[in-house]
This record gives sequence, structure tokens and C-alpha cells, in this order.
Amino acid sequence: MTIQHLTAPRQELTDADAVALLAEVVTTPSVSGGERQLAERLRDIAAGYGAESRLDEVGNVHVVVGHGPHTVMLLSHLDTVPGAVPFEHTGRLIRGRGAVDAKGPLTAMLVAALTSRDLGIRIHWVGVVEEETLWSRGAEHVRATVPVPDAVIVGEPSGASAVTLGYKGMVELKATCDVPRTHTATPGPKASEILVRALGKLLDTYGTDGNAHFKDVGMIIRDGCFEPFSSSCSLTFRTPPGTDAAELHRDVAGILGEDVEVALVYEVPPVVASRSSLCVRALSRAIRSEGFQPAHKLKTGTSDMNTLSRTWRAPMATYGPGDAHEDHTDNEHILVEEYLTGIRVLRTALRDIETSLREATS
Repeated sequence: MTIQHLTAPRQELTDADAVALLAEVVTTPSVSGGERQLAERLRDIAAGYGAESRLDEVGNVHVVVGHGPHTVMLLSHLDTVPGAVPFEHTGRLIRGRGAVDAKGPLTAMLVAALTSRDLGIRIHWVGVVEEETLWSRGAEHVRATVPVPDAVIVGEPSGASAVTLGYKGMVELKATCDVPRTHTATPGPKASEILVRALGKLLDTYGTDGNAHFKDVGMIIRDGCFEPFSSSCSLTFRTPPGTDAAELHRDVAGILGEDVEVALVYEVPPVVASRSSLCVRALSRAIRSEGFQPAHKLKTGTSDMNTLSRTWRAPMATYGPGDAHEDHTDNEHILVEEYLTGIRVLRTALRDIETSLREATS
């Protein structure tokens, strides 16, 4: 937990440096649970540019740049899903696992922070662990241990010309069916048969079509184990605003029937920021300054914006370069120009936020 200082910082990051850094970040493996190497490398790189940097108790890397009465947090995740994507680096693109989700946004935020030390604000960049897991351990640790900042931008791919306003929530249930053991040839229903039939009824009600629309509940079935005498599976529901997790739990239990036990495993609420909020306005203006008409998105997945907003009431928005359609795919890549545009947008937005915070307290 020692903070590293550099009394003689290196020269400022150039665009070429920023691209080289992203290439290094993408080539450093960091599947959930294995982020340590990347975290330590980013800690050391930030220290080399004169920033305060440290790792916390769960492995998140923290970098602090600048000074002032207000703090703006830039937070993205270090980890990726499993699965190799052959690395490729050309003048046009960088290909590799995590290039979009979320090493592009993560690195763009770090570069923007390190090149904005002249602002009269404290910029707190955080690379968190285990966002791609159910529990979001890194962001939960930040939420519980870090003072609430004055503004938060979460790094996820929105596209360089768009701001993500909100995400669905998530309700994770586990369905289990057990029956007394007998010979498998003995007449009578087996646990696997009971659960499969019950899941058919659940799919008739929810299906997966809801994952295509922000206003609908979406569902997927995961991690199934269908054995004759003990069967179970996980049910992940993506929930729009207004969904009551306890009511959804009761409804699912009623559909699956009395022979299937349904347990609530995890729940995170949906989150939607107002278009008039500080971060959304600053990012939108910054996008316009790059010659684009800003788009505003609502996403059917979840992010660490959901996790932080459990208790933090600071202005928030999510932003980051990269096409979200490339998330987790075998062709994951980010365009170099998109990445550099994202850095410029973030720098401009930080300056806008600093001005707004200063004027609000003057």
C-alpha cells in the first residue's frame, strides 16, 4: 500500500506514447482474478509521470493527479473475460482481448488524467478488479472505502461520440430441484426433467427477447447441472428501472413451481443519469467540440456505475472509446483514431467539470 512518488516526472505523454501504452495494456493478460501484473505495471507507469499511485487491499490501482478543492473520479476495470484474441497492432487499429472492454476506456482515462494535472481539481483514476464477475469486488471496495467524489465518469465503451446514461440492473437467482435417489430406471419424475419443464414455462414468460430492449426484463439461463436426482442452474435477469427484485423473485418461484427451490444470489439496481447532470453535460459538450453530435445511450447490461450508485449520489455518467458490439467477441479491436478522440473528449470534459464545480462554489 506504499504510495510511489517521482520528484522529476518524465515529459508529457504524446499521442504516440498513448497508443504504445494501450498496446502494452492489451498485451498484458488480466482475466478476472489475474489482474495483478497489469495493476502493478500501471501503478509504476503513473508514478513515472509524477502521479501518486498505489494498490489497495483488493488489488485495485489508484492514481491521483492534481490538487484542488474538488475531486473527479475516473474509474474503469482492469479485468477481461477469458478467451484469446490474437494481438494485432497496425496504424489503424489494436486488436486483442479487452481492447474495447474495457482497456481502451481504461487507458484513455489514465492518459487524460496524467495530461490534465494543470487543472485546479484532484483527478482520482482507479483501475478496478473483477468487474466481469458477479460481485464487482473492486468497485464495491472503492464504494465502501473511498470518500464520495464530486463527480464520477465510469469507463466503458460508449463510442467516442456517445455518452451512456444508464444501465439495467441485475437479479441473479439460483433454481434447484432435488428428488429422492432411486435407480435411474425406476418410474417417476427425475430432478432434471422437473427443472427442464419448469424452465420451459419460465422462458415462455420471460425468454431472452427482453435483452434487446431497455424497458423490458431480459433473462438468460447459465451454469446448469442437470442430473437425475439433483439439478440446478443460475438465472440472470436484466431489470429496467421500476423492477422490484423481491417481487421478481416471488414471480419466478411461482412460475417454476413448488418442486423447484429459488434462491436470491445477488442483486444490483438499475441506474439512469439525467441528461442535465454535470458529467453528461460536460461530456456532451466535449463531444461537440470534436465535431460530433453526441448520442445518449441506455444499455441492457450492467457496469460499475450500477455498483457505485448503490450509495453514491455524485453526478455520474459512463463514457469510453470503442464499439460495444465488439465486447467479448473473437474479433475484439479498437480503432486508434477512436481511442485518441476519446482521450481528447475526456480532457475537455475534465476542464468543463472543473469550471462548473469552481463556479458552483464561488
